[in-house]
Amino acid sequence: MPNNNAKPRYDVLVADAYQTCGGEEKVNWIRVGVAFPHGDGEGFQIKLAAVPISGELVMKLHKPKSE
Repeated sequence: MPNNNAKPRYDVLVADAYQTCGGEEKVNWIRVGVAFPHGDGEGFQIKLAAVPISGELVMKLHKPKSE
């Protein structure tokens, strides 16, 4: 049974853009950490497992894979 009182989880991602051999532009999303909202709603606790060299991070609401 899901916990409706649980704080939402965000994935912290880096967008790694690349070009295929055929010249098509694509993006590989690399998860480098997770983030959780503070209890006061005024910020986030961010836990990184890696630091991107691009310097740009994206936070997206976590969507579990369907089983």
